[in-house]
Amino acid sequence: MKTKYYDKEIHARNESIKGILVIIISFILGFAAGYVAVNQELENKVEDQETTIIEQYIELDSLRETIHMYELYGK
Repeated sequence: MKTKYYDKEIHARNESIKGILVIIISFILGFAAGYVAVNQELENKVEDQETTIIEQYIELDSLRETIHMYELYGK
């Protein structure tokens, strides 16, 4: 009978270790997925800001040309 008691104890310990490993692995996978998602969102945000800056630069350059033309030829 003593052998079964130890077998149950070892089995219970193994099950708790498996549970802990499942929790740790799921946490690591969730963390990695969150990291990738946040990193991708930041890259998209930077690209949007760069696009906005380029568009504003083009508008300012066009305005400078318009002002220059008014100064040269009048209204």
